[in-house]
Amino acid sequence: MKVEVRRYATLAQPANGRLPGEPESVELPEGATIADLLRRLSLAAGDVHLAIVDGRIRHSREEALQDGARVALFPPVGGG
Repeated sequence: MKVEVRRYATLAQPANGRLPGEPESVELPEGATIADLLRRLSLAAGDVHLAIVDGRIRHSREEALQDGARVALFPPVGGG
């Protein structure tokens, strides 16, 4: 199955020169979870603070993704 991934902020920097928010297509086996996607992208669990799948925030990394899902990944953000 294929999912569309968009990485934001610091997560976009190592993404093969892609700009933040630029979509990339990722091939995953059927039944793959958000955690599987993060492993496929070589992202540690702590690197991603927020995962939004098809417009909804997902708190569980063990949730299965569907073919054609649109996933947005955001790192932890600090500031003041």
